[in-house]
Amino acid sequence: MNLFIPLARTTFLIPSGSLSDPDRKHLFVLLNDSFLDPVTNLEFILVVSITSLKSGIPYDATCVLKSGEHPFIQHDSYVLYHRAEIRETAQLKRCVEINQCIVKEMMNIDVFQRICKGLIESSFTPEKIKNFYRSLVRST
Repeated sequence: MNLFIPLARTTFLIPSGSLSDPDRKHLFVLLNDSFLDPVTNLEFILVVSITSLKSGIPYDATCVLKSGEHPFIQHDSYVLYHRAEIRETAQLKRCVEINQCIVKEMMNIDVFQRICKGLIESSFTPEKIKNFYRSLVRST
């Protein structure tokens, strides 16, 4: 069994395909080290998804990633801030342990900083997500 420690900049593939393509996986990025909530005594992480740009389809241009900015990114892509999620860390750990989620290379620090900056700047990011992220930044 591999030891998986969720840290900021970790990237991983999560099954996120449609009914017609159920095995498709998208790249996700952890935006924080696992955070222990003192009220619930549970650990949480904040994740965002990266998705390819498609011609003629509107997208959030706050943070566009060029092909090659991460080894998995083969096409120009963008961060899907409106689908950012706060997830229980244990859920991701289980997903990795059973090989449903595949850990990939760490995100380059400069690209990671752009992604984090975009989380706050994007008008598509839910306020709950922005507030969670701001509280993490204040506590570090």
